[in-house]
Amino acid sequence: MKRRKFLHLTVGGAVGSIVINNQTADTSALVNVQTHPTRTVEAKFIWYDNQGLGRNLYGLFRKSFQIQGNIKSALFSLFADTSYQLFVNGEFVEFGPVRFDPRFPLYDTHDITRYLRPGKNVIAVQVNYFGHKTFKSIPARAGWISWGTVELDSGKIISLHTEGESWRTKPDGAHWRYASKTSFALNTADLFDQSREELNWKDIDFQDNQWSKAVELAKQETWGALAPRSIPYMSGKIISIPALANPLALKKFEYWYSFSVPIPHFHEENKAEFSNFIAFTTWIYSPIDQVITAGVFWGESWLNGKEIPRGVESVNQSMRINQRWELRQGWNHLFGKVGAYYDILHQYFAIPQNKGIIFSADKNPNSVYTFKHSPVLKAAAFEKHLKDKPLPYSSEETLDEIGGWVLVTKDEKAHSPCRETSWDNYGEPFETLTPETLQGHVFRLRDYPHGFSLLMDMGHMHLGFPRIQLEGVRGAIIDLTYSEHLNPDKVHLRHTHFYSSGDRVLCSRDTVDWFPSHPRGMRYFKLTLRNTTADVTLKSVSLRLANYPVESKGWFRCSDPLLNQIWLMGQRTQAANMEDAFVDTPGRERGMYGRDTIIQYYVNLATFGDQALMQRCLELYGQSPDATGKFRAVYPNTGDYTIADFALNMVEGYCAYYKHTNDTHRIQTDWEAIMKNLQWFHNLADERNDLLLDVQWHIRQNIDPNYGFFGDPDIVKNYMDNTGIHCVFSCTYLIALQNAVVLAQAIGKTQDAQALQKRVNILTRTIPESFWNSQKGCFSDNLKRTTHSAHASLFAVRAGLVNATQLESIRKHVAHELRSLFVNGFDPSDGVFVSPSFAFYMLDGLYQAGLAATAENLMRQGWGWALAQGLKTCPEYFSLALSQSHAWSASPTYYLSKYVLGVHFPKAPNLDVVEIRVQTDSITQAEGAFPHPKGLIEVKWHTENGKRVFDTVKAPQGVQILLRQS
Repeated sequence: MKRRKFLHLTVGGAVGSIVINNQTADTSALVNVQTHPTRTVEAKFIWYDNQGLGRNLYGLFRKSFQIQGNIKSALFSLFADTSYQLFVNGEFVEFGPVRFDPRFPLYDTHDITRYLRPGKNVIAVQVNYFGHKTFKSIPARAGWISWGTVELDSGKIISLHTEGESWRTKPDGAHWRYASKTSFALNTADLFDQSREELNWKDIDFQDNQWSKAVELAKQETWGALAPRSIPYMSGKIISIPALANPLALKKFEYWYSFSVPIPHFHEENKAEFSNFIAFTTWIYSPIDQVITAGVFWGESWLNGKEIPRGVESVNQSMRINQRWELRQGWNHLFGKVGAYYDILHQYFAIPQNKGIIFSADKNPNSVYTFKHSPVLKAAAFEKHLKDKPLPYSSEETLDEIGGWVLVTKDEKAHSPCRETSWDNYGEPFETLTPETLQGHVFRLRDYPHGFSLLMDMGHMHLGFPRIQLEGVRGAIIDLTYSEHLNPDKVHLRHTHFYSSGDRVLCSRDTVDWFPSHPRGMRYFKLTLRNTTADVTLKSVSLRLANYPVESKGWFRCSDPLLNQIWLMGQRTQAANMEDAFVDTPGRERGMYGRDTIIQYYVNLATFGDQALMQRCLELYGQSPDATGKFRAVYPNTGDYTIADFALNMVEGYCAYYKHTNDTHRIQTDWEAIMKNLQWFHNLADERNDLLLDVQWHIRQNIDPNYGFFGDPDIVKNYMDNTGIHCVFSCTYLIALQNAVVLAQAIGKTQDAQALQKRVNILTRTIPESFWNSQKGCFSDNLKRTTHSAHASLFAVRAGLVNATQLESIRKHVAHELRSLFVNGFDPSDGVFVSPSFAFYMLDGLYQAGLAATAENLMRQGWGWALAQGLKTCPEYFSLALSQSHAWSASPTYYLSKYVLGVHFPKAPNLDVVEIRVQTDSITQAEGAFPHPKGLIEVKWHTENGKRVFDTVKAPQGVQILLRQS
């Protein structure tokens, strides 16, 4: 083996602002009590009652006070379960808090000096308690707490702490408790009734003397000790709409009959206690015998005792099935049953207009009742009374045994903005708007007698608060719907039953100035007004960003324009997927998943160089272990959802953070959790003398397979045999152990390090003995040796298990296996050999194996395909069907910076030694910057006569550069 040749350089440059603990900020630094004052003993958790229990509760709170003289300072600290919006003198200040485990809540502190004025002032807080399962919260109870002071030059102190006497409160009746969740993983949408709003309640002049005094919660101990927020507030940047389609007039071809049934248990941990069965019935009057096309969505129905054929799904109108109904002259009996599929069951029927059709629950054309449905039952009651009841029920059925039918009035219509905008029909456009002419545009009633729809395109996924300001909307319904997909007609947004993100405002006044209670993820944003009775003026529409306030530091350019665009695609995706945690996607889930967090941390290192967010994510993961000791897959979250290899990956994540920060405090704090997490795998490994892991452990333990080995989630079937004793799973365990040894040594846990090293030594021997296939010249996937994926060999490379002779044959095997990312050689329609998320590990293995050409080829094929489809962010999979902004797929950005610029840290966590070691096959020129705690590492090189020439290598003062000649 050739010896490395290095040039030793010390390069001067601009010094970064953070130079603590050798080269990085110590995130365990003491809190500055002047900027983050600690909780006062007088401050109490308050609500509008003393219990704070229920689903989707909103509380409004106000505190008024007088200021005489000049203000010296004003700091206001608060925490709310689950979220708050803070206003001072009617002006929006901020939202929060960060996601939290109720045992370890974090409070926010705001300097509100600039919002205050002499005379009367008011602090107004809107608090929303989710009270249901999400992928970013754990239900505890509704409540909030604040403290702080306004200090005047005169020395007078005005206290801002919460207790029962000093704050006024009222339940917020404008937000409906039983609005639908925006997705299976998120909290409810806003269904906002303007007629029930406390008008101008945030303003100084509002009279709150009719409001109640706030109530101190009976269980003050619900939350653990409060600690200060450790990450910055979200961006708050206000951006305009970059692109929009021509407005479309709503056309009324149909009449919609509908009803809703709350199924609040549907996503909860106790859902097995309840039945999802709902039966419904009504009478339909037809003036003649006729066959109509009716729009429905879900369930089975019978008309006059005859089952209605399922029908055909609409191509452009999401969540709609078109059926043919044969109606007799007179009254027709409709019966249906549905298995509820969401937390609010919205049942809609689209019936052609001008057919003389009437729905009546009691066979009376003038009845106020349109439907009858069965009540929501406990599972035991359903089993006893309805499970074996023959279908369809007769028109005489009373359901007395379960308390009878629930009657639905005409006014109790469903409110599903996503369903209705999906089913809307439009006329042809007749006027053109641009982003510049949109603001202030008047939509004339004569042109849009039934309302209008305006489709806006943000270019790629964003997370933010859309704000609308309109005039002329009294009596109208405003729908704001969001998606990352369009249906084929490029007019309707694509929604699904498990991901329908949309808000609704029921207008009772002429004007509306509104934004939702929580950020929304969107690429496409549709504003629909229906039931308009006057000309409508769109005064303003904008988006206030709610993502983490990153600063672009790293950059990359090379001789291949496609790789340049791939790098930017990853950077754009990473920025979109950072909020108060590294989240999987800004749309569907916004969950902090283990594997996603690690991948995003690395991409962030190459683009933004932020450390605070990863520290916060690890803090949450240290709180996350379930009863088995494993780190949960997504957190904060109720339940015990773990994914085996994600839990192992988290140990790598801790080590990566340590190596880039030298923050031993975080490791020391979470060491017990790290070791308990590993202990579960030790127990699994100890079932065999060789410590190899069985990928099918969940079958033997009767565990949900979703908790098992995730692996590479979207590769072509039968490429990797995921059964039995498994190479990749065992290597993942070994890599976690190797990282744990590093951590143990860093915090002085000598005995732990020795015990872990013993396991490392055993696996270092048994994995090659068990999985190396000398005939194939590669590693097999399991002991059956029927498949030999590139994954098995590259994970062995990553684990340091391959000798020089084996490496040569592995290079040939892997280069052949991955000569194309796509099975058919040109697109993902027939499957892929590597999914975009697992590419994080595969690209790492390829570069470690010296296969830069294969790595670059995979990037060009996979991410080049995504760019060719018009995407600006990385998709969840090599598919357009699911999330189109998933940062677990952004790893090429990190690897291009690391290997093409050649930035390595060989003595990490000492980052003051940087090795420039370029690995590339086809690139002839590259330049860029890699963030460093003290500034930037800047590199520029080109090739001449087959040799690499470095034009520039810069680093901050005191950073030593080792330039490897190649």
